[in-house]
Amino acid sequence: MKLTRKQIEVIRENTPSELKGYHHGFIADFGYFMPRGANWSYRVGWVRRDVNNTSTDLVLVAKQFGKII
Repeated sequence: MKLTRKQIEVIRENTPSELKGYHHGFIADFGYFMPRGANWSYRVGWVRRDVNNTSTDLVLVAKQFGKII
């Protein structure tokens, strides 16, 4: 699904700081945003995050060049 730049910014603002900068594989892809004329894109998908030692959470994150932003 095509996303907007504003949607990417909202996802970035809600990404937990402990995930930023890491390379995580997506559990499922959600969409992408490619700026006009660019040869790169933001990819958005779900990653699994450990909340505590007994449970995990699914978090929607955006990646640029393979790293969570």
